[in-house]
Amino acid sequence: MSSYEKEDRSLTTGNNSDENESGAAFFVRILRYLETPQYLRKALFPKHYSLRFVGMLPPLDAPHHLRKHEWAPFREGVTLNEKVPNSGETLVDVGLSKNVAVNQVLEPGIRVTVAMGTNRNLDADPPRQVVSLLKPMEEAGMYWGYRVRYASNISSVFKDCPYKGGYDHLIGTSEHGLVINSSELSLPAFRHLLIAFGGLAGLEESIEEDSNLKGKNVREVFDSYLNTCPHQGSRTIRTEEAIFISLQYFQDPINRALHGVQH
Repeated sequence: MSSYEKEDRSLTTGNNSDENESGAAFFVRILRYLETPQYLRKALFPKHYSLRFVGMLPPLDAPHHLRKHEWAPFREGVTLNEKVPNSGETLVDVGLSKNVAVNQVLEPGIRVTVAMGTNRNLDADPPRQVVSLLKPMEEAGMYWGYRVRYASNISSVFKDCPYKGGYDHLIGTSEHGLVINSSELSLPAFRHLLIAFGGLAGLEESIEEDSNLKGKNVREVFDSYLNTCPHQGSRTIRTEEAIFISLQYFQDPINRALHGVQH
């Protein structure tokens, strides 16, 4: 079963005409909308004031944002009210010319990942299987989107980690961090890496305002504290700009760590 439906929706449900949605709820709604394949958005996102300008945002065009004419081993879908008569099957809209049946009885309106198989005949095929959203990455090496998790403070980011055993390595980014060339950065082997970005006042303020981390400094909280944008020139760098710069900075060190190659 896909775990999309287990995402915390508390920030993005309620009055769909609310013009005073908080900054966090607004951000969560937009990020989830952009990650959702275009053919599922109408079913999964009711009209909302915060979504009135989403058409101006650049599309992600991720591998799971498939067109109607494209075939892939997996597709994202949404379960429908309609059931297959006299069977334990549910119909799912996967963005093709015809809905497909899956071999489970599921509630309507749930987003699922469906294994499509190789036979493209939608009429003759046996029911498809609903699989974990991790399956496309594990089996086919396909990037399959991101998840959005809201945390009320920075300690909740660590404490409520969805992975068993938590994060293996915590990296904080800041203009006050250590300056080291990407080619010289060595990361330990990891399964789940966390890279944190602060707001205008940085991660230092996030830690100071978190009662669970009282008295701690950033270097006690993070395993590595790095300046990924040295010589920035301007007084501040927007978080969205810092993310793009830092992801490029970390690309080679992460690849080396994943392949067990120490520089």
